[in-house]
Amino acid sequence: MRPVLLALPLAAIAATAGAASWDSDRGPGIAPRRDGGALVYPVDGFSSIGLALPARVDVRVGPAFSVRATGPAQAFADVRVTRKGDSLQIEQRYPGHARDERALRAVRFVVTMPRIRSASIASSGGIDVDRVAGDRFDGAIGGSGSLTLGNVAVERLSGSIGGSGSIIASGDARQLTVNLGGSGRFSGERLHARAADISIAGSGGVRARVDGDARVSIAGSGDADLGPRARCAVSRVGSGKALCGGH
Repeated sequence: MRPVLLALPLAAIAATAGAASWDSDRGPGIAPRRDGGALVYPVDGFSSIGLALPARVDVRVGPAFSVRATGPAQAFADVRVTRKGDSLQIEQRYPGHARDERALRAVRFVVTMPRIRSASIASSGGIDVDRVAGDRFDGAIGGSGSLTLGNVAVERLSGSIGGSGSIIASGDARQLTVNLGGSGRFSGERLHARAADISIAGSGGVRARVDGDARVSIAGSGDADLGPRARCAVSRVGSGKALCGGH
């Protein structure tokens, strides 16, 4: 049976949270309003997103700000949405309490914003971005989450993974910087860069198409494949491999 968010009214969600009597309460955050089958969070002025829940976030670049969410009503008793500076934060309201992973995995946010400059994931959740443009974009994952970047057109693209997560990117970047510290994967088979700086410490892997100079540092069993037109300077400790220029 598919969970429907508005099977319970907002008052019921609030009552569920109040009845829990959990100690580590970060507070309710931005109060949503009900709009048909979704909750709408009245927030704007952000250019970054931070996700610390096993939920899904679809980011659509558009002229106006919008934050809408759907999912099981019981999950939203433990969902907190705030804006910190220029960052939209989606996180757990009661971090000291065991969360309902199954319910939270069914939560989906659709976020519309004029431009996105960075995204970070500190969970097993996922963020999908339809378009990335501007001078730079920074993506970071600290866990098993996934970040997908479509239609990239930036001067500088950086991605860092400190776990088993993954970043998938397609498009163009003048400079690509990737730092892996675990078993994570950067999949950029459809990403073209003019230069790259790659650092792998662990068993992770990087795939991209670099048409120019690249610096590659590998400590461990990781691997990097930067395509047949990459000119690489490689520093390696361990069994890792770097494929550049067809070699």
